[in-house]
Amino acid sequence: MEQEFYRTMAHRVRELAGRADPFTRRRLLALAERYDANGGKPSPVSRSTERPLPPLRVVPPVAALSASGEA
Repeated sequence: MEQEFYRTMAHRVRELAGRADPFTRRRLLALAERYDANGGKPSPVSRSTERPLPPLRVVPPVAALSASGEA
C-alpha cells in the first residue's frame, strides 16, 4: 500500500515537472526520484523522456537599452 502511494506521487510530480519552468522542473524531478527510492522501484517514466532544458537567454546590459540620449 505504501509503495503504491510513492509510485503515484512520483507520477504526479513528473506530470507537474512537464509543465514547469526549468528550475522548478529540476527540483520536481529530484523529488520524483526520492519518491521512486521510497517506492522500491522506478516509475515507468524514465529520464530519457524528459524535455531538455532550454538554452540560456543572454540579456543585454542596461546601458545598451537606454539610448534615448538622456544624461
